[in-house]
Parts: sequence; C-alpha cells; structure tokens
Amino acid sequence: MIKYVGQTRNRHQVDFYSYVQILESERFKFELQNVRSKDVRMYSPVTKKKYQMQLYDDMIRITGVKMGHIRALTAVKDVKWSRDRGCLKTVVTFSNDQTCYAYSKISKK
Repeated sequence: MIKYVGQTRNRHQVDFYSYVQILESERFKFELQNVRSKDVRMYSPVTKKKYQMQLYDDMIRITGVKMGHIRALTAVKDVKWSRDRGCLKTVVTFSNDQTCYAYSKISKK
C-alpha cells in the first residue's frame, strides 16, 4: 500500500509538469487575456485562436471556441489560478490531497 501511494504521488507530479509544458509550449505560445481563480482565458498567436482553461469535473481542460478540448490534467480536486510576479500561478490539489504549484512565464496580451 505504501508503495502504491508513493507511485500515485509521483504520477501526479509527472502529470502536473506535463500540464505545465503544455502551457509553456512553443506549439501554442499562449498569451494571457484574463485570469480568474477558476478560469483562464488565453490567446495563441501560433494557431490564431482563443482558448479557455478551467476545472471541469475532475480535470483541467483547455477548450477552444469550437467543440473539443485538451484534457490537460486529471484526478484534480481543486485548482486556483492567479497572476503573480508577471507569471501565471497554478495551484492544483489532486484527489489524494497532494498539492503542486508552478509559475509559468506567459506574456500578457
């Protein structure tokens, strides 16, 4: 059981940093438009599209204007976004109560 709990914690950390890589990716080069505690609006000059990031059920998803979404992170209990020191601050609490946070340098549009 102890080994399983440790593996779950590691998996959540790896998944969290994969989520951060999406935010900071050259594939999108996201620019922040609006940041609220439970909702982030972004623009990608690469795709020339607007995106919204939010907690939906137990996942963080990124959606565009049209149908479809990117499942960015799963097993999420709570998330809080804010602007802090010129960065997007993400604080995620997973279903096992593990908390991870990151500061992503994303330009403001």
